[in-house]
Amino acid sequence: MSDEKWQKRIGREKQRVLALEQIIEDKTRQLYLANQELRQHNEQLEKLVEDRTIDLRAALEDAEAASRAKTEFVAHMSHELRTPMHGLSGTIDELTRTMLNDQQRRLVDLCQDSSARLLAVIGEVLDFSRIEAGKLELDLKPACLQDVLANTVASFASSIEQKGLVLRSEVVADELVWVLTDSHALSQILANLLSNSIKFTDEGEVFVRIEATVEDRRVRTKWQVTDTGCGMTEDASAQVFNAFKQADAGITRRYGGTGLGLSIVKGLVEAMGGDIHVESKLGQGTTFTLQIDYDRANPGIVAGSTSSGSGLPILAGKQVLIVDDHPVNRTLCEAMLSDVGCDLIFAENAAEAFDQVERNAPDLILMDCHMSDMSGIEVSRHLRDQGFTSPILAVSADATLENVEAVAGAGMQGLLCKPFRRTELFDAITNSVSASGCHFEVNSEPEATSEPFFCATSALEILDGDSEILDRLCEVFLSELTRATNGVCSAIENADSQELRRAAHSLKGAASIVSASRLTSMAGMLEASAAQGSELSCSADEFAELSKETRAAIRKHLARG
Repeated sequence: MSDEKWQKRIGREKQRVLALEQIIEDKTRQLYLANQELRQHNEQLEKLVEDRTIDLRAALEDAEAASRAKTEFVAHMSHELRTPMHGLSGTIDELTRTMLNDQQRRLVDLCQDSSARLLAVIGEVLDFSRIEAGKLELDLKPACLQDVLANTVASFASSIEQKGLVLRSEVVADELVWVLTDSHALSQILANLLSNSIKFTDEGEVFVRIEATVEDRRVRTKWQVTDTGCGMTEDASAQVFNAFKQADAGITRRYGGTGLGLSIVKGLVEAMGGDIHVESKLGQGTTFTLQIDYDRANPGIVAGSTSSGSGLPILAGKQVLIVDDHPVNRTLCEAMLSDVGCDLIFAENAAEAFDQVERNAPDLILMDCHMSDMSGIEVSRHLRDQGFTSPILAVSADATLENVEAVAGAGMQGLLCKPFRRTELFDAITNSVSASGCHFEVNSEPEATSEPFFCATSALEILDGDSEILDRLCEVFLSELTRATNGVCSAIENADSQELRRAAHSLKGAASIVSASRLTSMAGMLEASAAQGSELSCSADEFAELSKETRAAIRKHLARG
């Protein structure tokens, strides 16, 4: 090939290379510009994400602050509402213990029912607030499931009778079932479910069934509450555990309620590690089923009944200081403790409390937590610092976790929440004395008259003054007493501890409902002796004689008219 042709070819190749270089340069420039644009977009996106994160963080902080404010508001309002409710309901309770004509008793009963309804609404709102805020704490103690069921079912006797329904209960178990649980919360779950079933059942029955399977160290339970009421649709069933929800808009107008009861039940069940569901058909009734597993408990470590309802022996001859800046509260405590044999002294503020402690060294203090000059918690902390060792029982309408912790931190032996009834006050006092470690001397050999065979006054207090229900319960109790007594006596004679434990427990529960105090105490001691394998506190003949005396006392009451 000639030089000229080579030159031309080389020239064309150079032009092609130059064109390729230009293309590469153009592409490089375009890629650079694209990268620049992408970098700008990334920076803008990062800025947007950062700004959004800041906004979300601020929104979260605002929401948490709002939630705290709501919880504090609910707690404050609960205290403000419970304080006057304490004076109202407590005064009504004391009024029922006086001589009233029929019209006055009907009016008092109406006031008592209305105050109980209002208090229930306040309690539901506070419970819901605790669950929602994640501040619900369980107080785990040994409890007998049969006792929890029997006591809760008994509290609905009046409402069942008023609606003409049948309330049945059954425990499927081979023995008394003792578990580690919060018996108050468990009773609240069952009471809410029973209340709901009774509310929506106009005829038929409500049936409570517990299946308990006792394993080595665990107890598996299945609870069912079934009614023959109006039932629900599928859509309503799916929403029944939601807060503030009712099956339809007319339910609130017809039946009342906050719509929080079943939401609270679900929260309590889940706090216990269980689950709950509902099955219902419109017009055919509803069944609530919940399953909870418990740690097995030893009944031998459980103390007996904290108070008899007819007195408070541990305070006999003791000096009790009541510290409260409200005259209604002081008057009410005085009325509730007037017949227990203690010496009452009073203080209206912190200064008077310090003076009374210095001059009298009381055996027990009932301390209001919220006073105008200095809080009861501060007063208690100061008394402990000064060496005061007697039990101090806090009294407050504020039952929030923070207040409970503050009470414990001040060296107080418990918190009694307003409003309270006489039996709740007695129980709280007994528990506070026990928690303090102080030894209150009680006469170990009381006179025979110190504990009655039967006390109508105590029974009426349990039954909110309803003498007709008391008479019916007494008649039912007497109809079963011979069989129950024979069962206990037979178990004693045959040295059958398992049967004695069962029979004594059953009779103890029935006797306590009608306030047959001596029979209740003796059956309780026999049950404990059978459980622990210790020496029995009486013979079969002695128990039969006690049963005979109890029967005579109850018959005398029934023949009074």
